[in-house]
Amino acid sequence: MYRIQCPRGTMSYTIRAGDTLYGIALKYNTNVQTLLFLNPTINPFFLVVGDAICVPRRRRPPCPNGFYYTVQSGDTLYSIARRYNVSVREIQNANPSLDPFNLIVGDVLCIPRRQISCPGGRVHTVNERDTLLTLATTYNVSFNALSEANPDVDFDNLRVGQQICIPPFTPSISCPGGRTYIIRRGDTLSSIAENFVVSATEILKLNPTLAPGEFVEGILICLPEEAPV
Repeated sequence: MYRIQCPRGTMSYTIRAGDTLYGIALKYNTNVQTLLFLNPTINPFFLVVGDAICVPRRRRPPCPNGFYYTVQSGDTLYSIARRYNVSVREIQNANPSLDPFNLIVGDVLCIPRRQISCPGGRVHTVNERDTLLTLATTYNVSFNALSEANPDVDFDNLRVGQQICIPPFTPSISCPGGRTYIIRRGDTLSSIAENFVVSATEILKLNPTLAPGEFVEGILICLPEEAPV
């Protein structure tokens, strides 16, 4: 086993079981002749597992509609795709020289961005300083509103480069002579009326812009003042 000092513009690569010089050349978008020039002492027919050779540094793939991600220890193409809510095929298409079965720690991948639906709102790209609190504070939006606009997003585990829909600002409703209630999972107009011992008709009158089918999780509604929340 030996180590080598690689010249500028190149990087070291550790030989793995099954490697051939031709396969390494394909992986790094080069040819066998270049690898032999960079590593004049190696035997191209007898690569030793664990030895290091010099290979050209990979150029970042073009990524006009996405963002770059550096491969970490333990990553698989599937785990990266799941993390950023894209398909394995989409990542492969954005990185045509990628070997999906041999990710190398430190390699830079282009992660394509999907166009997300955000009617009436704006799309925010998560940066390293973003948290649920900073998003809610910056855009003056509630957690319920964010969750409803982004049902597949885990706000406790935001990822740099992830796109979030910031829904349009909806001011809190006013309930003269009553009080507000945020509809919970499983609630319906009928169950709310039953739970708070009021009539469904009365609730509809206090919420004149809502149809019965619009009484869904996260919606802020008015209830009569005497409703024992």
